[in-house]
Amino acid sequence: MSERRALVAALLALGAGLPRASPAAAWRTAAEAGAPHKFGRPGEPRSGFCMDYLHALTLRDPDLQFEGLDQYLPVLRLERELAAGTLDLFFGLLKTPARLERFRFIEQPALYLSRHRVAVRAGDREVDAVRDFDDIRALGEQGVVLATRGTAYTAYLLRQPGLRVDDGASDHLQNLRKLLRGRGRFFYQSEGMIRQLIQAEHLQDEVRMLPAVFAAEPLLVAVSPTLEVARVARLTAAMMALESDGTAARLRAFHGLS
Repeated sequence: MSERRALVAALLALGAGLPRASPAAAWRTAAEAGAPHKFGRPGEPRSGFCMDYLHALTLRDPDLQFEGLDQYLPVLRLERELAAGTLDLFFGLLKTPARLERFRFIEQPALYLSRHRVAVRAGDREVDAVRDFDDIRALGEQGVVLATRGTAYTAYLLRQPGLRVDDGASDHLQNLRKLLRGRGRFFYQSEGMIRQLIQAEHLQDEVRMLPAVFAAEPLLVAVSPTLEVARVARLTAAMMALESDGTAARLRAFHGLS
C-alpha cells in the first residue's frame, strides 16, 4: 500500500502540464475485460498499469479526459468498436496485420514491452530445457500448446510452423485449468497475464512460468481511423512528455514492466 501511495504522490508532483487547449469532448475508450494487470477488476478500486497511465496523462494535460473506463469489454468487441469509430482509442493492444487493416496505432512511445512466455505445471520438470519453439516442436504430441482464441498472442503462435496448438478456449482462466488437468503441456500468453492469473488463483505451488521469452512486442495505443489527426498529435505529445519526465518509467517499474 505504501508503494501505491508513493506512486500517487509522484504522479501528483508532475510538472506543469502542456498548454491548455479549448475544451474538447472526452475521449471515448474502455477497459479490457479479463486483464486486471492492465485495468483492474470491475467493481474494485481502479488499478493496473493502463489505468495509472491514463490518470498520469490527465494530470499532465487536463484537457485529456477519458470516458468509458467503467465498461469492461472483451478484446474482439474493442476491436470492432475501434474500427467502427464508436471508441476513439484503446490503451494496450499489440499491432498485428489484421488490426492494421481496421485501425491505426501510436507507435512511439510504446506503453511497455509485452513478453510472450509459457506457463507449465509446477511439477513438470521435463520441460525445464525448453528455450524456444524448436524445443516445443521436438516434443511432438507431448508438446501441445494451449492458447486463447482471438488474441494477438495466439495469432503470433499460429504463424509458427509445426506446433500443436489448442486454441479452443476463449478464456485465459479456462486454459489455465486445462493445463492443470493435463490437457496441454504449455499455456502461451503474455508474461503479465500469466503472472496475474497465477497470483489471483493462488496457484504459485501448482503453476510456474518458464524463463524462455518467445517474443517481445511493444504494447501500443490503438486509435480509431475516424479520430482527427490533431487529437492524435495532442495525445502523442502528452505521452512523450511522460517519457521525458520519467513518469512512464516509474509506472512501468511499479507494475513490474519494462
